[in-house]
Amino acid sequence: MISWLSFQWRTVGLPEASDAIQPLVIRPAVKADSEMAAKTIQSAFAMDPAWGDATRALAASFERALTLAFDREEPAGVVLTHGSRIIGASLLEVDAAAANHLLTGPCVLHEYRNRGLGSALLLESLRFLNQHGVSEARGLTRATSTAGRFVYPKFGGQARPIDGDPIGLRAA
Repeated sequence: MISWLSFQWRTVGLPEASDAIQPLVIRPAVKADSEMAAKTIQSAFAMDPAWGDATRALAASFERALTLAFDREEPAGVVLTHGSRIIGASLLEVDAAAANHLLTGPCVLHEYRNRGLGSALLLESLRFLNQHGVSEARGLTRATSTAGRFVYPKFGGQARPIDGDPIGLRAA
């Protein structure tokens, strides 16, 4: 049985962004980022052992996340770039009442992991949500994932277990 966690954060009073990731840049996504953000997210999930068995089933979830994030005047997401290359992305839902604001969570390409970039993407995701009127952000993840174990607990993330299959993996 897969164990799921729901995390919740207050988006008010977050720390300022750190300069520690320079020369990498985290910025709001623009419409032209859609295709590369999608590839980055798919690659990040495929290379994470906690998700490897579910990457095919997650394809529909990724499509919904891309549509929600990019089919709007201002895309709802942040990207992490190394020069012009997108190496990380986080797609977001800015409806304050949503059950899950971190549609994909912070996703970083495998070769750039373990450098604090997932945490930096999470912080910028929470700051983005705050700027768009979300004072209490929520995100879902598998309990065994890197995000669930190391990234989401940061910035005051409070976890609670979730029963069942909250994103419909078994139905896919």
